[in-house]
Amino acid sequence: MDRLYKNLEDLLKQKIKLYESFISLLKEEWTCVSKYSYDSLQEVIEKKENKVIQMKALENNRSYLMLKIAKRLQVQQSSLTLKKIIQIRNIPNKINLAKCRKILLFQIRKISELTQMTKNLIDHSALSLKKSLAYIHSADEKAQSPYLANGKVMEGRVEGRMLSMDV
Repeated sequence: MDRLYKNLEDLLKQKIKLYESFISLLKEEWTCVSKYSYDSLQEVIEKKENKVIQMKALENNRSYLMLKIAKRLQVQQSSLTLKKIIQIRNIPNKINLAKCRKILLFQIRKISELTQMTKNLIDHSALSLKKSLAYIHSADEKAQSPYLANGKVMEGRVEGRMLSMDV
């Protein structure tokens, strides 16, 4: 049983390292988005996708390991969490598991914050772009319009336009 707990600790340490590199990629992504560096952003996105694949593989391994631990403890896997494992009295590496849990929780919060910051920046940039395009479109419409602001026709800009009154 001690070997299972040690394997869990090792797996959590791998997860911590993976999350660290993912956080650095999110920071890199923020820089690319803020500098409008599309090519660099594409590279970062590819790296992030690779990290997500690695995270999924680690999660599958963790799930399998938790299943083994749950069977040994004679509990359901769905009710077994890292917090509950840490609360068991006779685990030799209890302190290390608690440290890993604390670090992972911090990293998850950091990932969430960085993701939200980047999303907000992208949303703000998209809104700014929409407003700019709307302004350019309206300025173009005004420039091509034969009417002045007071509703009078501007001489020299009246083109032959016909309206059909037929229904």
